[in-house]
Amino acid sequence: MNIDPVAFSMFGFQIRWYGILTALALLIGFTVVYFIARYRGQRAEEVLNFAPFAVVSSVLFARLLHVIVNWSYYANHPVYIFAFRKGGLAIQGAMIGGILALIIFCKVRKLDFWLWADIFIPGLILGQAIGRWGNFFNQEAYGKPIGLKWNFFYIAEANRIEGYRSYEYFHPTFLYESIANFLLFGFLLLMHRYYKKRPGKIPYGLILSAYLGIYSVYRTFIEYYRIDSSYLGPVKVVYIIDFVVLIVAFIIANYVIKKFREKKQLEENLDE
Repeated sequence: MNIDPVAFSMFGFQIRWYGILTALALLIGFTVVYFIARYRGQRAEEVLNFAPFAVVSSVLFARLLHVIVNWSYYANHPVYIFAFRKGGLAIQGAMIGGILALIIFCKVRKLDFWLWADIFIPGLILGQAIGRWGNFFNQEAYGKPIGLKWNFFYIAEANRIEGYRSYEYFHPTFLYESIANFLLFGFLLLMHRYYKKRPGKIPYGLILSAYLGIYSVYRTFIEYYRIDSSYLGPVKVVYIIDFVVLIVAFIIANYVIKKFREKKQLEENLDE
């Protein structure tokens, strides 16, 4: 099965599936966040106010991290550094860019960062789930050779990594991650429902930490099958990033729980 990464051409300009799916992921993701904000009783219009800053910051940092991790390639092909349409966005970079933008936005708008981080996170993971299909059309981010000879797992020879030219079928790791992302999205929605039913009983920020922790764990397992990973010595760079993200998730959870308990204790002391 030959997969054409170009959806159609307009005025001599190629419109690629990767770009279409990225745009669709952003649109659907922010729409979901808008309704989550309403569900949580917050000003949903703030989602629209933040969207442009989130998109620019996330995309720039996602590309920046991808280029840094794969610098050995881009140092020899600098013309491709800004070739966004060909793919190459590191989700960990998008996390950093989005969080930094949200910190500044909440500071300016005088919003609770932890609450709004929780609100935005389900939209982010849903966008990731949809965006992963861009890898399918680009025939990239696939895994080790697989014995199952299904057309869905077929990679054209031109897109096979050096050393694997004789193989035709590979693990669709993009699919594995997309499915895991959809499941995590459902879990995070359940967490929002839990918060809604128990207002003031749970600290904000736990949905953010759950996302960071859970995603880093299953991404590490999926990365085991990837054959296009960048290495730092004998270790895959993604393993290092995922480990750091997991530690950050625990730090965030510990911090928000500690602050929440201190606040509750202070309120109890004032009531006495």
